[in-house]
Amino acid sequence: AEKLDISRTTVRNAVQALTACGLFERKIGQGTFVRFQPTRQHRDRPSRGTLGYVICKERSDRKPLASESFYFDVFAGIEEEAIRSGRHLLFSYLDDTNPEEMAAFPAFLDKIDGLVLEEARNPELVDRIQAQGLPVVLIGPTSIDRKADMVTMDLAGGIRTAVQALTAAGHRRIGMINGPLRLDSARVRFTAWQTAMKDAGLAAEDRYADGGEGWTAESGFQATQRLLARSPELTALICANDLLAIGALSALNRAGIKVPEAVSVIGFDDTELARHATPPLSSMRIHSRSMARAAVRRVVERIENDDLPPVVIGFPIDLVVRESFRPVEGKEVQ
Repeated sequence: AEKLDISRTTVRNAVQALTACGLFERKIGQGTFVRFQPTRQHRDRPSRGTLGYVICKERSDRKPLASESFYFDVFAGIEEEAIRSGRHLLFSYLDDTNPEEMAAFPAFLDKIDGLVLEEARNPELVDRIQAQGLPVVLIGPTSIDRKADMVTMDLAGGIRTAVQALTAAGHRRIGMINGPLRLDSARVRFTAWQTAMKDAGLAAEDRYADGGEGWTAESGFQATQRLLARSPELTALICANDLLAIGALSALNRAGIKVPEAVSVIGFDDTELARHATPPLSSMRIHSRSMARAAVRRVVERIENDDLPPVVIGFPIDLVVRESFRPVEGKEVQ
């Protein structure tokens, strides 16, 4: 209490809460003890004072991190929390399907005390990290079926929210501009759009969906042009990220179609681009910095107590309404 300048009551409540969580153990007549202790493997591993952040991404899809709005937000949150914990941060991309990069990766692991790993697809990678005794937290959507700490976001729920908001505003012909369907994060979005449309009694026809080449504005532009050519009756578009949505806005403008008067557009991620688009873009907000900070906090906890059971920390995705969204004419939204 003296060290933290808080009351004894606060300390007592904290001890009771940690006991209820199973982290502390109360022994009558003896006192309260920390239940989990660091494993021998971690005590013997010298501290590097550094945490790692790795994004699993194919070489052909990589860009400078500063130009990746979503990942840069995550990076900023990880860096903030790493500094708060008194540690440095080391960043790298990794193609976890590439044998050369996988072979070189242990040299990166040797430089860090713990790892935040984003969008891993290769179970062997997680196995290798855990076999090395390195604390790891998986962040973002992942198909990895391993006992590991995970920080996740409800991608499917975000798409459902977008569809529900549009249908409540009177939209019935809602298109989807998607990312590469070979990636789990894109497939989850696409499947959620199909399911939400069907649940609303609407058509989720193939001609109402396009994309798949990439996550870029140019991909969104090209996909929207194709979509407009075969389905001009669409009154709304849901885009799998904000860059795709920026491309969609450009294609609609090129075609002389006003947003939101003729077509409403909703992006995904709510990056800085969304706020400065023309018109400002409605988008599904991912709490990326909060996710990043939670991931680092969990890595630090696991560095100190490797016997902690794995947890899944979930974050919601919320709709931020801006000028690119409006109800169908004559429709009032409650």
